[in-house]
Amino acid sequence: MLFNTFPFLLFFITVFTIYWNVPKKFQWIVLLLGSYFFYGSWKPAYLGIILITTLINYFIALAIHRSKQHKKQYLILALLINLGTLFLFKYFNFFTISLDQLFQNIGWNIALPQWKLLLPLGISFYTFQVIGYIVDVYRGNITPEKHLGFFALFVCFFPQVVSGPIERGKELLPQLKMAHTFAYPQIVSGLKLFTFGLFKKMVIADNIAVIVDHTFNSLPQYKGISLIITMFLFAWQIYMDFSGYTDMARGIARMLGFHLIENFNMPYLATSVRDFWKRWHISLSRFLKDYLYIPLGGNRNGLWRTCLNIFIVFTLCGLWHGAAWNFVVWGAFHGLVMVGERLVGKITKFQIPNTMKITYTFCMVNISWIFFRSQTLTDAVYILRYAFVGFKNFFLPSYIWASISQLFTTNKIEMGITAGLLATAIILEIIPKTTITAFVHKQPAAIRYSLYILSILMIIHLRNANIKEFIYVRF
Repeated sequence: MLFNTFPFLLFFITVFTIYWNVPKKFQWIVLLLGSYFFYGSWKPAYLGIILITTLINYFIALAIHRSKQHKKQYLILALLINLGTLFLFKYFNFFTISLDQLFQNIGWNIALPQWKLLLPLGISFYTFQVIGYIVDVYRGNITPEKHLGFFALFVCFFPQVVSGPIERGKELLPQLKMAHTFAYPQIVSGLKLFTFGLFKKMVIADNIAVIVDHTFNSLPQYKGISLIITMFLFAWQIYMDFSGYTDMARGIARMLGFHLIENFNMPYLATSVRDFWKRWHISLSRFLKDYLYIPLGGNRNGLWRTCLNIFIVFTLCGLWHGAAWNFVVWGAFHGLVMVGERLVGKITKFQIPNTMKITYTFCMVNISWIFFRSQTLTDAVYILRYAFVGFKNFFLPSYIWASISQLFTTNKIEMGITAGLLATAIILEIIPKTTITAFVHKQPAAIRYSLYILSILMIIHLRNANIKEFIYVRF
């Protein structure tokens, strides 16, 4: 059940109604059963894996807390089980296929086994969430949750189990254990946030995706500025798609009385790639910092070790996103650029205008998106090779118009709608959400409700006819 489908609407109305009408001491049970139903609705087999993950981490966390001599051994056991499970389901075939190709290239005739296993939905997200919980228990930052039901809900809480945000035990578990009281302003706030996310996903991201997908499905037909425009469109597609999902997840949770972490903070206004990662997928960035970068040594062991740690962290970040070499290159590219930024910062202290910094960062991120969006490294290399073909014509109106017309093959109305949607996306990025909210709240009731109705009508009439899954659901 995707958040942007009618079955989910029916599911959520049912859970919402029951949740707010049962005695408060049973609210967590409604959420737990609802979460298991939601997760199992994708494939019932997924439930077995998340249940086993829950039980193993529940008992190991208790063992770490009680043990005086074997805490580290229990931590290592938990890491091996969690990362081993993730490797088996997500990465085993990737590594065996890569090794097969390597062996063939050097003349060895070795056939490694491959597993035909389902990739459990959201396994990358809930695996990181439980690893963070286990490490926090080991460090003494939190005490382990003794109530198995609350811990199970922490692992599979349906608003964020599929694509995050990746929550901390100390932030989410206390909320799960609270008795929540129905508050009309909170429900309205959550509904507005959900609708805002739905608009970003169904109206902006999915319509831009039509152009981007068509180009990537027939790459050899495109060269020059049409490829650059496509990557510019994809940058906004993925942002509207993923931030739209997060807004919907946070809106759903808020309507149930919970507050999830804000996952985005105007990332395309970042002044460096390092700054970009403080604004993009914030829950993943802080996980990588606290549970990988700092344990590797962080910036405590000199400049070159710091640079190596940065490169390792972001290469693994790329691998976390997908079991394919293009994702590894995407992560490594970010790592290399941040290493370069750190080295340049040590060498020179020139003051560069923020406008130039933002432009530079957006260009670097857009280059990295080439590897993220491409199905193969071959496709990525094609774009890098042919994106600037005919550069001398880039400023000729006739050439620009011909390139745009090639991308928008249907009609000029499609071109106008997409341009309007892209402009909307950029405006939503430049103007903080709090400013937009405050402006709407100041308007008379008639104007406010007209804006709400207009947003809903746009979702209904401008949505893509084909329901598209969220991009990060694949990870």
